[in-house]
Amino acid sequence: MQSVFQYSYKLFLLLSVTALTLFSCRSDDGTSLPDDPKKYSTTDDFMYVLCEGNMGSNKCQLDLLNTATYEYTQDIYPMANPSVVKELGDVGNDLKVYGSKLWIVVNCSNKVEVCDARSCVRKGQVNIPNCRYLAFAGGYAYVSSYVGPVQVDANAQIGRVYKVDTLTLEIVDQIEVGYQPEELDIVGNKLYVANSGGYRVPNYDRTVSIINLDTFTEEQKVDVAINLHRLQADKYGQVWVSSRGDYNAIPSRLYWMKDGIVGGSVDVPVSSMCIVGDSLYYVGTTWSNQTQSNTVKMGLVNVRTHEVIQTDLFDSNEARSMTLPYGIIVHPDTKDFYLMDAKNYVSSGNLLHFFADGTFDRKWATGDIPSRAVFVKKSSLDPHKYTPRTDGTSPYIFAVDEYVPAPGQFVNTMPLYEEGDDAAAMAQKCTEYLANKENGSLVTLGAYGGYITFHFDHSVKNVPGQYDLLIKGNAFYQSGITTGGSCEPGIVMVSQDTNNNGLPDDEWYELSGSADVDSVGKVTYGYQCTYTYTPMSDVPWSDNRGNSGTVDRNMFHTQEYFPQWLKDKGSLTFFGTRLPNNAHKVGSTWVLDALRYGYVDNKPNTDIEGNSFNIDWAVDPVTRTPVSLQYVDFIRIYNALNQKAGNIGETSTEICGAKDLHME
Repeated sequence: MQSVFQYSYKLFLLLSVTALTLFSCRSDDGTSLPDDPKKYSTTDDFMYVLCEGNMGSNKCQLDLLNTATYEYTQDIYPMANPSVVKELGDVGNDLKVYGSKLWIVVNCSNKVEVCDARSCVRKGQVNIPNCRYLAFAGGYAYVSSYVGPVQVDANAQIGRVYKVDTLTLEIVDQIEVGYQPEELDIVGNKLYVANSGGYRVPNYDRTVSIINLDTFTEEQKVDVAINLHRLQADKYGQVWVSSRGDYNAIPSRLYWMKDGIVGGSVDVPVSSMCIVGDSLYYVGTTWSNQTQSNTVKMGLVNVRTHEVIQTDLFDSNEARSMTLPYGIIVHPDTKDFYLMDAKNYVSSGNLLHFFADGTFDRKWATGDIPSRAVFVKKSSLDPHKYTPRTDGTSPYIFAVDEYVPAPGQFVNTMPLYEEGDDAAAMAQKCTEYLANKENGSLVTLGAYGGYITFHFDHSVKNVPGQYDLLIKGNAFYQSGITTGGSCEPGIVMVSQDTNNNGLPDDEWYELSGSADVDSVGKVTYGYQCTYTYTPMSDVPWSDNRGNSGTVDRNMFHTQEYFPQWLKDKGSLTFFGTRLPNNAHKVGSTWVLDALRYGYVDNKPNTDIEGNSFNIDWAVDPVTRTPVSLQYVDFIRIYNALNQKAGNIGETSTEICGAKDLHME
C-alpha cells in the first residue's frame, strides 16, 4: 500500500488523507533551486534522494546531494531528460544502483525507470503493474509487485516477483509469492520476500516467501507476523523483517530469521531501517488511541546479539522536531546518517544530516515525501581501466560468457547439448570450441537474434584508423557467383566493463556495418522477435512488426531445434537490428549475398579484411549516434537475419574464432 496508509489506523482516515493529497498545492520549505536549474554536479561522491510525491499528483521527484560540498539540488530528472513527458510519474517507491545504472520504482505509474547512474539520463523503462521494491543478483533485477489495482479489497489478488534482464530491460520470468509483497533481499541463491497483505485488511498476510534463484521456484513460505514490510539481510546471513502491525491494537515489531527459521523478535517499531556492519539503524512510530497521535522512535539494534543497544541516538532538538521520520540511510564508511522527514505528506519534506555520534549537522528542503536514498561513489562510476596485454596474454578468445542461440536446425548439436547441461555448461562447451583458437569448431547462433558473448584475457585496444578485431565464421562464395553464396551476416556488439565486476552487464554498442549506408530504409532498427517452445515441432515466432512464421524442421536434423537448456522459459525474445533479406534464387540455387563490410560470417575466412572490425564503427544501437571507445572488454555477436531460403531453411550466423589484431 502507499505511504499515506502506513501510519494511520482506520480506513476512513486513510481515504481522507489520500483525498487531501490529491487537492493540495505544494508549499516549498525555504530551499530554492540553483541559479542555473539545468546544472547539477556529480563530479564528487553524491547521494540520490527519491521523493514519493503525493499519490495521484504525478509528483515523484529525484533530488541530488553532493556529499562533498553539501550542495542540494531538487528535481534533477527533468533537467537530465527534458523530453520525457510527465517526468518520473506517480509515487516513487524504491531506488537502487546496480552496475552503472540507476533503477527507480514508480509505483502508481506501473513502471521501473532505468537511468545512467552518473548523469541520470534515461536508458529505458520496464512496465510492471503496481511495482514496489528491487533486489539484484547475477545480472537480473527482481521486482516485487502487488499486480492488482491500487485499492483496498478483501479479494485482492496474490502478488508476484518479476525477473528482469538488466541488459535488455526485458521481463524474462515471474513467480507468484504472497499477497501484496513488499521489500526483498538476497542471501546466497535465495530471494526473501516480505508479504504484507495490506490490501486485504484485516486479513493480512504474515509470510516471507523464499525463492530459489537457481530454479526460480518458491521453496518455502515462513509464517512471521502480520503486515510485513521492510526486509534486509545482514553480513551473517540473517534476514531482518519488520511487521507494521494493524496500526491499532497490534504494534509494529522487528523479527529476524536465518535459513528459513524465525529466530526471534525485537520490541521496536520499524518504518524504515538500514543495516551497516553489526548495527541496524531504525526509525518507527507507535500510534496512541488516547492522544490520537504518533510517537516517533529511533535507535540501534545489534544484529549479532539481537539486542537494542541505543534508543536515543537521534535525541536532539532537530530530531525531536521532525514531524514524521519516513526514511533513513547510513553512510557505510563514515557512519554519518540521514533522516528523511515526510512532514504532512502534502508539502516539501526535509533531509537531515547527523554525524556518526548523533550530532545534528544541517538540513535541506526536499520534494514531497522523501523516502529512499542511495549513495553513489564517484570512483564506482569512473570508467573501467584498460587491462593491458602482457607477454603471457593470448590474442585469441579467453572464455565465452553467454551462449543464447535462437531455435535452429543446428542448435543442440554445435555444440552438443547433453541431458543436464545448463547455461553455464553450454557456455563452457563454447569456450572449449573457441578459446585460444583462430580457427576453432563452429558454434551456431540459430535463427534471428541468437547470440554469443565472449572476452579476451585483456582489453582490446581501439587503434584509430586500424582494424582491431578479426572474427571468423563459415561463409563461402559459390562457384561462378560473384555476389556471394552462403553468407549469413551477424552483427558485432562491444562493451566496456564499466562497473568493474567482470560481467557483461554494462552498456552495449553496435559496430555499424555497410547496410547502414547501403540499405537505407531497408534496415529494421528496434526489432524484436519471440520464439515459442513447441517440442519436436516447427518453432513459431512473432515479431513487433506484426509478422509471424516458423523455424521449420527438416529430415536432415531430427533433434530438438529449441535450445534445450532454455526450454523451461517457454519462449525466447531477442532484440536488435534486423538486416534486409539477402537470399534469392539463381536458377535452382539459393544464393545468400554478402554485404560490403562489417558483419560476421559474411565473407570467406580467406578474406582477412572482410572479417575484420574497427571499434571506431561503434554506435548507440538506439540513437545510432557514434560512440568513442578507447578499448572494449566484451564482444557479442548475434544473427541479424530473419529469413528462410527454401531447402536451406533458416539462415544462421556461425562463429569459429576471434583474434585481437594488435597482438603481433
